[in-house]
Amino acid sequence: MKTIHENPHLFHVSTPINIDRFASALAIHPNRAFVASVVRNIENRVMAMGRHESIERFSRNVDNAWAKIPSTEESQFIAAQCIEEVDKGQHSPAFGPHLLPGMYSMPNIAVPKPHSDDLRLVANQSAGEYCQNNMVDKSQTKGACLDSLLVFIPLLLMEARVYTRVHPTPARQGLRGPKEVHTAVQVAPSRRRALESAPEPSPRAWASVMGLVVWIAICLLNMVFLCCYVDDCYSVGLVDDMTWYDPYEQFYPTDQVRLLRLWDWLGIPHKAKKQVWGEVLVIIGFLVDPNTMTATLPDDSKSDLIRHVHQFAHVARRRQTLHDFEQLTSWINWSLNVYPLLKPALSNIYAKMSGKERSHAPIYLNKAIVQDLAWFEEHVEASSGMFFFANLDWNPFTEANMVIFCDASLTGMGFWVPEMDLGFTCAVAGDLMRDKIFFWEALCVLGALVWYEQSNLAFFATPECPARLTIFTDNTNTVNIFDTLRALPDYNPILKAAVDIRIRSNIDLRVVHISGELNTIADALSRDYLDVAQSLVPNLYIDTFKPPRLTLGATQK
Repeated sequence: MKTIHENPHLFHVSTPINIDRFASALAIHPNRAFVASVVRNIENRVMAMGRHESIERFSRNVDNAWAKIPSTEESQFIAAQCIEEVDKGQHSPAFGPHLLPGMYSMPNIAVPKPHSDDLRLVANQSAGEYCQNNMVDKSQTKGACLDSLLVFIPLLLMEARVYTRVHPTPARQGLRGPKEVHTAVQVAPSRRRALESAPEPSPRAWASVMGLVVWIAICLLNMVFLCCYVDDCYSVGLVDDMTWYDPYEQFYPTDQVRLLRLWDWLGIPHKAKKQVWGEVLVIIGFLVDPNTMTATLPDDSKSDLIRHVHQFAHVARRRQTLHDFEQLTSWINWSLNVYPLLKPALSNIYAKMSGKERSHAPIYLNKAIVQDLAWFEEHVEASSGMFFFANLDWNPFTEANMVIFCDASLTGMGFWVPEMDLGFTCAVAGDLMRDKIFFWEALCVLGALVWYEQSNLAFFATPECPARLTIFTDNTNTVNIFDTLRALPDYNPILKAAVDIRIRSNIDLRVVHISGELNTIADALSRDYLDVAQSLVPNLYIDTFKPPRLTLGATQK
């Protein structure tokens, strides 16, 4: 704090936001305490920062000036960018070759922007043991909910349904994507202080401000299809619904203009080149087409993803740092926007990361992790990179091609196919998981899925029009893991086997809960009460089934 008080000219903080207008627009927001906290922080130009218990061991100063810039081009770019940021007031004037007490200098590099020859600055806040990211209490970075494609897609489907009901001949839809300006950070050879947010609370702080702006747009301006991912806002509308925007002397989609005018009124800066729209638009790195209802991973991004996963899994000595693990999971989670079925690839990785905090400590890649990553890589390599999100829009109670009821006990498993008057049983032998009813319930669902595939009942299915299968079970844990595709390592092989079948045979599976009182036939089959089952369904034909052997027992360590 002494450095800040003695050098106020280096720590000027300002905001272009009109605080009075921002606060007045939020006058009817239901969470008054939250609004007051955000407004107070903007007024005071501060951001509340948590304190991690390990920060006491950090040095008074950390100087990474040793990090050399690789090329003349990059050096010139960084120098020019530094001058530009000083002119904007984002960097302080130069104050000499040495850091002042409490200052940290992190390496900065220039890297090419995606699909462009232009450069951008990247601050490496994970360089060395005493980096800024090691100051982070990770519990303080959680809680910011971002609108991924899996949030936007239901809104898009909703708008398509509403418009089709009102207008029997649907018009073509266009996407719009106005973007907020995000400030770059730079450290030049002659010392300048960059206005860089503290890493600890910044995701939640940014989400708090931008979230309230989006709330104003949705609740006061009725822009109900607006989504936001960090600093990218995007929505959908009809291609002929355009409005002139004077500052940029151009027509834009009407809601895009309404959002820009809101930003103007609030004092939020933006640039013309950032305001993009069209029938196909890049949203958080994916090509989204609202007319074909698809999201596609570009070929170069797909290749980069496969290469990175392969290199991670085949590193020398099979060790990666926690920081490397976090980067990988972030990249894979991003790709799940178009590969939502591949979530099981992260089960063993998350289990290995659990409880670890030292970002540069090596972590051993066990056999389960390597196998999961190979499984992920194989599916991504074979895929088209296209996700048909219109397939999400169906009712499992009324629109399934087939319905199956499953149940399990500690002595057996059973499932019932009402449409065909078929019942199946499987005795449970002594096993590592014998006392885990949850395991047998999940395995029974997989067994029913295997039967459906092997019976060739999904012969008509395609990626664009998959077979719709609903399976009822009275076990809520089973419903949860098949719904989220996330499970502990012991149960993960079941999910992976189910995903293999769903992708191979184009089956869209919904596992739905049913009360035990309504699941009497599958319950009787699971307990080998065959006479009870046949008394409930007189024409019931009963046979046996065998679940896939690869899922029996716990995952190998």
